[in-house]
Amino acid sequence: MGAQLSDLQEDLKLDHQLLKGPQKLNVEQKRILAHRIMKKHGVAAITLHWVNAICWFFLIPTGAALISASYIQFTPDWFIKMLTTIFGTKGALLQFHIMIGVFWVSTLLIYGIFGYKNYLLDFIKHDLIFSKDDFRWFSSKLSCLLGRIKTHECPPQGPYNAGQKAYAVVVAFSTVSLLVTGPIMAFHLGSASLIRWAMLLHFIATMSIVAGIFVHVYMAAVFPEERPAFFSMITGKVNELYAYLYHFNWWSEVKMKEHTFLREEYMKDGLSFAEAEELKKL
Repeated sequence: MGAQLSDLQEDLKLDHQLLKGPQKLNVEQKRILAHRIMKKHGVAAITLHWVNAICWFFLIPTGAALISASYIQFTPDWFIKMLTTIFGTKGALLQFHIMIGVFWVSTLLIYGIFGYKNYLLDFIKHDLIFSKDDFRWFSSKLSCLLGRIKTHECPPQGPYNAGQKAYAVVVAFSTVSLLVTGPIMAFHLGSASLIRWAMLLHFIATMSIVAGIFVHVYMAAVFPEERPAFFSMITGKVNELYAYLYHFNWWSEVKMKEHTFLREEYMKDGLSFAEAEELKKL
């Protein structure tokens, strides 16, 4: 018990020092943080992410093969013929596309309705609302890409950086557009003119999301600092070194909650130590 309390005291002492603001870490501090793990995503968020990925894996090629209007067709004729042959008829291809679309929409609705308080509001707070640090991040990221500064020297970020938030905004608006235009196209709701406009908006929304997917995959594959975020969608966790360097605002928010909980628990047990008392001042 004594050794565990001593280790906890050392952890709290380090946290108390690092919570003062982003700072350059020494080798020992990096080693300690690299071995400490934080939860970033719950089961619901991970499940939704991969359900989205699987649905889009089918929706993109089948949707592309269904485009017949010359002004928005971007796939070659051989691709359209190949998918039509696989499904037998264009009608069967359309039915499959609609079926996957309905499943995708149903998943989003279930997530939004039953997870409104725990997930949807959290998504709006952390993904769609920008802070001053987020706007400063864009110019700093450009300096990073030009090699003038390191990525972790960008303004402190929350659980998602400004680039990820920007894509989340695109996804949010595009998803609403798809939810509206999809049924109009699938079930021929409204006039022929309305259906044509729905096709165009559906295409624009889809291409916006697809463009972001390519950037998302490219960043995860090329930039080392993005890989922990990618793997967190499998494990749900990241190490604290990554969180501290690239998402300091989120790291500090989590640590403050953790320290408050620990302080209250130790006070209940009649235990007290200097670091716990110091945490009251934060």
